[in-house]
Amino acid sequence: MLLLLMEGADPFRSPDDVPEWFDAGLRIVGLAWKSTRMAGGTGEPGPLTPEGRALVKALDGKGIIHDTSHLAEESFWQLLELTSGPVMASHSNCRAIVPTDRQLSDDMIKALAKRGGVIGINFYDKFLLPPAQHKTRRAALADLTAHVKHMCDLLGDATHVSLGSDMDGGFGAEHIPAEIKTAADLPKIADALTAAGFNATEVNNIMGENWLRFFRENLPAN
Repeated sequence: MLLLLMEGADPFRSPDDVPEWFDAGLRIVGLAWKSTRMAGGTGEPGPLTPEGRALVKALDGKGIIHDTSHLAEESFWQLLELTSGPVMASHSNCRAIVPTDRQLSDDMIKALAKRGGVIGINFYDKFLLPPAQHKTRRAALADLTAHVKHMCDLLGDATHVSLGSDMDGGFGAEHIPAEIKTAADLPKIADALTAAGFNATEVNNIMGENWLRFFRENLPAN
């Protein structure tokens, strides 16, 4: 199964474009990357714009899922207030470990879980390693599992956390956990999660079942 996600909503000329994009297969939209015409984003704080608010309503009209990764703090909370539709974070980590606006605060994590959302852990070393360690060592699977464990401990279960590798993000294999050379090494994450104390059901959920459940429940029927 292939799902189309638009990261940064500037390709929409207006909310009237939403039906055409939907018919072409678009099912998930993130309003920002950095800031866009629609919303404040990573490194460029700001709210939802009037155009962004109108787009949210149009996306909701088609049941398109909202991706909160890259939204600025203000625009994140405004989106959750404005939409009653499904929300997720495709590739975001813990601000408690990496304190930048690209990561999710504990309150954001809890808010997404309360809405039934799933958060995909990003493999980029800059988003895995605490600032004092970034550029001084390679990230490892233990760093990835630390983000998973923080979220699961915060939420009390392992039903809202999964993988959102961003391995197509253009930052190079040297910037993901050293144990992962290619996608064929992804099963090593399951071993690392087991070593970190997660049981078999929790590991299966994190490795993909949480995403499957989320999309079965939230993808529009047509």
